Amino acid sequence: MARLGASTRKRADGTLEKRFTVNDKRYSIYGKNMKELSQKEQEVRKKIESGVYTNNRNLTLNRYFDEWLDRKRRNIKGNTIKWYVAYYKGHIAPCLGDEKLQKIERRRILAFQKNLSESNLSIRTCNNILKILKIILNDAVTDEVIMKNPAEGIKSLKEINAKAAETYHRALTEQEQKDFMQEMEKDYYYEFVAFLLCTGMRFGEAAALTWNDIDYKENVIHITKTVTFNEDNTRAIGTPKSESGKRDVPMNETIKGILAKQRKKQSIIVQIEHRVFVSVGGKIIDNNAVNHAISSALSRLEKNGITIEHFTAHALRDTFATRYIEQGGSPQTLKTILGHSSLAMTMDLYSHVLPNTRQKEMDNLKIVL
Repeated sequence: MARLGASTRKRADGTLEKRFTVNDKRYSIYGKNMKELSQKEQEVRKKIESGVYTNNRNLTLNRYFDEWLDRKRRNIKGNTIKWYVAYYKGHIAPCLGDEKLQKIERRRILAFQKNLSESNLSIRTCNNILKILKIILNDAVTDEVIMKNPAEGIKSLKEINAKAAETYHRALTEQEQKDFMQEMEKDYYYEFVAFLLCTGMRFGEAAALTWNDIDYKENVIHITKTVTFNEDNTRAIGTPKSESGKRDVPMNETIKGILAKQRKKQSIIVQIEHRVFVSVGGKIIDNNAVNHAISSALSRLEKNGITIEHFTAHALRDTFATRYIEQGGSPQTLKTILGHSSLAMTMDLYSHVLPNTRQKEMDNLKIVL
């Protein structure tokens, strides 16, 4: 190793620290070797000269977040950036944003978490906010702005009834499904709603489909993309969140019938990208428009004396999964069709259906003695 200069020392953790003075102000930089120190010193001196350098001691969380976000934009999807900004600006910045990073202590983070828990936010949202704060502070450690993450080791709030099967998942009964679909048939979005119900696809996956994804030769639908959002909340086409989201969904005659009706409807709609489902104006289909159509159908039913508890398009995915298990489908196959990353996720979500299914299967079991 090269000999250290008088202004450079080796720290206990093995990294090197170099101190230098500009205009009677002392600055410190850190690196793994002399080459890295030299590069960082040049960068800092240039920033000082141009008047944009902020000493780490005076760096606020807000100022660091702005720098951090600029870096994240290079390799993170716009939808994720949108949520980072929403959680940070809405909850973290008002409480901690003006505080100097090096002055934020663990007890301050604990107090922040306590305030979140006493607000009207859900436990999951509180934990997501703290998770983002931890990520930011971890990167501040990596950037050598702070020596230790003050949020490290702080446990997430415990969710009551945290299992997915115990949370509210709206699946229509068979009678509700029948009544609703008969009423929905009058609406422009009927084929899209029917497609969600018969495939179990996520809204964004179905909205992103093009006719090239419909493989009649192999009798499957190729799911390789989804509708996502840019940071400015405009819609875009991106990739699924995980590899398990990329999958092939088998088609049956009902699904092919829906697609045939949709293809016929497409002949009167002008669009460029040949999507299977589009809005009335030929653009990417919007969940607000579909949910409004669902609400309108429910309102019409109620006027005719049929009351169905309100639901959104996501309930169609839950209803598909429930019917699938009720009719003897394999949870392992359902996992693949839904694009879940694990069988445990599928079982947690739909275990409430299994007791009746198990009883039916046991009743049908014949063992000769």
